[in-house]
Amino acid sequence: MPKFLSNRDVSFFKGIAREIVDTVIQNTCVLFKINMNETKINLYGEAMNKTWFPGVELYTLISKDARTTNYEGFGSDTSQNIEFRFDRYMLEEKESYPEIGDIIYFDNSYYEIDNINESQFIGGNPFLTDDLETEFSRNMSVICSTFMVRKSDLNIEERIK
Repeated sequence: MPKFLSNRDVSFFKGIAREIVDTVIQNTCVLFKINMNETKINLYGEAMNKTWFPGVELYTLISKDARTTNYEGFGSDTSQNIEFRFDRYMLEEKESYPEIGDIIYFDNSYYEIDNINESQFIGGNPFLTDDLETEFSRNMSVICSTFMVRKSDLNIEERIK
């Protein structure tokens, strides 16, 4: 258990993190969640034409790889991996939680979440006292690993016919 961590310390961490991400860095993205009620699933549990809930704008820290372009018989294909880091408290306020398979719109491209990591613990320890457990969650951030997907594979934007 953390020996020198109080509610006041955690409130300070929360305030500093929010100020840096929301007012200094100001990276925003849009999270699209799958609408399972409207999405048709085939015999194998796959959905060819997914439908999405309206996007939610979120502040984020990003760590991105360089874009790469592959040239194969039919023209060029661009790919990129990005790691999006979200503040857990902001996600709770927006009532939106990223999950594997959700889509993130950033920098005029779409990225599908393929992994989520929640191991940035407050005070570096996953075990909190009962006092801290009730007021604050055990970790501060949600880290989403993503890969670029084609707009034509999604049903988010209306396409010109």
